[in-house]
Amino acid sequence: MTPFSVLKMLWHHKISMVSVLLFTLMAGSYVYFFAPRDYSASTVYVLVTPKVPSSEQLMKDPALAALNSDNPYLRSADSSLITQVMATKLGSADTVDAMAAAGLSRDYTITLPSTSGVGQLIRIEASGESPEQAIATAETLGTRLTAELRSAQKVNGADDRYLFTALQIDPPNKATEQFSSRLRSLIVVLIGGIILLFGAVSIARAVETTRKARTKSSARKGSAERNRAHKAAAHADGKDAPADSEEPQPPAQDIRSPLAKPGSTTPDYDRESDVAVKG
Repeated sequence: MTPFSVLKMLWHHKISMVSVLLFTLMAGSYVYFFAPRDYSASTVYVLVTPKVPSSEQLMKDPALAALNSDNPYLRSADSSLITQVMATKLGSADTVDAMAAAGLSRDYTITLPSTSGVGQLIRIEASGESPEQAIATAETLGTRLTAELRSAQKVNGADDRYLFTALQIDPPNKATEQFSSRLRSLIVVLIGGIILLFGAVSIARAVETTRKARTKSSARKGSAERNRAHKAAAHADGKDAPADSEEPQPPAQDIRSPLAKPGSTTPDYDRESDVAVKG
């Protein structure tokens, strides 16, 4: 099927085409101007590595040496381990359910940007149906990050001096609208309109084909019935004609010679005439 034939088919069913196009246009306008919108707010935290006292400081300060330094994440050779653990905890199902129970958004992402120095960066980006919801979700996740960070390091009772701390470096002061979500919704409406357009045209073609087939079938049946009726009428006219309608035939005449003997079936010839002819 060529593009020209497709356009010809659409124009042939222009009523269906125009109806679907108007419906799609109205739906797209509603989605773009009046549908609920998404807003995004983000915040960034840096996990600061604690300053571990040196051996000389521990020897000079017995009270400092008596502190519990058993922080499992501080002993790890991988400095990004603590940030990976925090990202996992914030993305867990428990955290998502807690956000939903608090009336906040469940749509958020946790990323780990590139880091430098002794700090580890965690970026929290939350989306909401309003700017207030997006900002509140980001702030709540930041508070939960601080609590989860302390709880994870306190598993062995380590002193606060030996704990990583979360420092907020970019608070979620403003939420911005996500035009990409509105654009995605508009694209979905347009794709649905195209599918609906070809579906409506296909249905219209099927209905038209069925209607034509029924019309032809009815015409053939009507012609056959008329032919049968004509034949029946002609047969009935020939069969019901009266027998005395034929013209009467004249009675048979007796062409026998007057010289024939009564009761004889063989005619007698005029002997004298016959002799005269022969002479």
